[in-house]
Amino acid sequence: MNLIRRTFSSLKPYWRHIVMSSLSAALYALLSAMLVWLAGPLLMTLFSVSGPAIPGAAPDQFLMSQPSATGDSLSAGNSAVKTQFDFLVRAKNDLKDKVNSLVAGGDRKDTLIRFCWLIAFIAIAANLFLYFQGYFMAFVQQAIVRDFRNRLFEKYQQLSLGFFHRQRTGQLISRVTNDVLVLNETVDLGFNRLVTDSLTVIILAIFLLLLSWKLTLLAALVLPLVFGFIYIMGKKLRKYSERSQEKMADVNSVLEESVSNIRIVKAYAMEKFEIRKFFRATEDFFRSLVRMTRIRHLASPISEILIVVAGVMILLFAGTRIIEGQGEMDAGDFMTFIIAMFSLIKPVKTLLSIHIKIQEGMAASQRIYEIIDTPIKVVESPEAKEKPAFESIIKYENIHFSYNPGEPVIEDVSFDVKKGEVVALVGPSGAGKSTLFDLLPRFYDPQKGRITIDGVDVRDIKIDSLRRLMGIVTQETFLFNDTILHNIAYGLDDIPFDRVVAAARAANADSFIQSFEKKYDTAVGNRGVMLSGGQRQRLAIARALLKNPQILIFDEATSSLDTESELLVQEAINNLMKDRTTLVIAHRLSTIVNADKILVLDNGKIVESGRHEDLLRRNGLYHKLYLMQFKNGPTEKASDLADAVPSGQE
Repeated sequence: MNLIRRTFSSLKPYWRHIVMSSLSAALYALLSAMLVWLAGPLLMTLFSVSGPAIPGAAPDQFLMSQPSATGDSLSAGNSAVKTQFDFLVRAKNDLKDKVNSLVAGGDRKDTLIRFCWLIAFIAIAANLFLYFQGYFMAFVQQAIVRDFRNRLFEKYQQLSLGFFHRQRTGQLISRVTNDVLVLNETVDLGFNRLVTDSLTVIILAIFLLLLSWKLTLLAALVLPLVFGFIYIMGKKLRKYSERSQEKMADVNSVLEESVSNIRIVKAYAMEKFEIRKFFRATEDFFRSLVRMTRIRHLASPISEILIVVAGVMILLFAGTRIIEGQGEMDAGDFMTFIIAMFSLIKPVKTLLSIHIKIQEGMAASQRIYEIIDTPIKVVESPEAKEKPAFESIIKYENIHFSYNPGEPVIEDVSFDVKKGEVVALVGPSGAGKSTLFDLLPRFYDPQKGRITIDGVDVRDIKIDSLRRLMGIVTQETFLFNDTILHNIAYGLDDIPFDRVVAAARAANADSFIQSFEKKYDTAVGNRGVMLSGGQRQRLAIARALLKNPQILIFDEATSSLDTESELLVQEAINNLMKDRTTLVIAHRLSTIVNADKILVLDNGKIVESGRHEDLLRRNGLYHKLYLMQFKNGPTEKASDLADAVPSGQE
């Protein structure tokens, strides 16, 4: 129940639209019920031959006629219960008098014409209010979809990298697309139809009580059976709905992974394998939907059968009494009762299905709130302050970090980086190099120890302010499916075009950009697939140059490039590193031979530290890595790139 209350509490900002929708729904229900009430008097008008139209009307008004089978007025038939339920009889007759005052004419034809005008007016007004109800509620529904999608996306931006490493992209996308739509359907049925159909049921039930409270109570005996059946079906359906939403998320995941890795798929001729995998996912989703649909559609016919059986029994019972001359209602009242009772079937079915639909929606809501309620591990302190500039030194102090308890990735690491220095980090694959530098911009927080900038713990600096100090260029360059201009000027809407061009030139990117027909307005494709690896890397460097960071982090920025591209990228890096503090991760040791300090990381620990020449003389792990790369002797490439770091920083 708390989940239901929490979900529907999201409607509060739109209470004005809800009030207007509810008011329109109430008027629609009232007018629709009036059409049902008019059925009896209309019937008597068409077939009566004499007698007053309605109790209390003049004799020359021809609405209702024949005396009941008891041979007297309706009130005579109710004499046995008049003392206890006289107020129901009076209310019924008062309502009839009001109808009579509106439609009674000089003769039956005149009365019929007035009936037609009244029915037409009520029908037009009812449908007008139905439109207003649908319009205002549609606004609320679409606003809810927008709000939940915005909340989910905002939450995704707040969560740390560790969360995304444990999730499939398709699962995360499915929360925003499929689950929110399922919840929207629940809001539609659970609130929109709830108001209209509830009021319709209440008004028609009042009509039934006015016409015959005994028959109404008899009809109500079947409701416990219907409600019990729907409750059981709802519990089953929630479980199946949750499974179907998970299967839909699997379909999204397979699709996203296949499209994102289409180059690998084709390179390994795995199209048929991917097709089979996708077909299996859609088949699982299909089967889960069939199971859910079987339960969902079983509820409606069974509940309708129970209601119709009750209606048929009442029709048989009351009709037989009227034929035998023992009925309490005249023909018009009886027909109104039957029409009202059968008019209840549709709204009652809808109300019964609301429980089922709510269970489906709660399964979606639970998946949505699982994301919204996910704790944010990298939290900004309320006392955090701005850090406008990096002044002197970065310190890692006794850092311990692990992704999973009992599986340390970084153990007791300490070192410092002075302003203007180039500090390189090397080590075997899986040693923890990227993780160690990811702690500086607070992509993660260490479990023990601290990192300080100018003596201030990074956890006491506002996250935005901290990351504005840094520019990060990684081995895997991330570009958006947008133009070159917008990728370089990412997030900088008002940046002058001249500065973008200057950054591209400094990154050795302007020359190849100018070769494109649309130049800076050229679309790079999904993840930059329209560009080569070196071109993507240079755009990433241009993006970092435009940001003008004080601290640079290069994570294996040239490890996957060919020789020519590496030279161009390294030259761009050289331009970027001028007068900046730089942290470099590299597999190619030739690119960091002039670094001020080289840290050798192995199994999460710093095992060596020093300059290139010093580390070679120690014959340790660095020397071993160096020999592995240059086992055939140092190549010309090593000497060519020896001056990649500005000489002023040696």
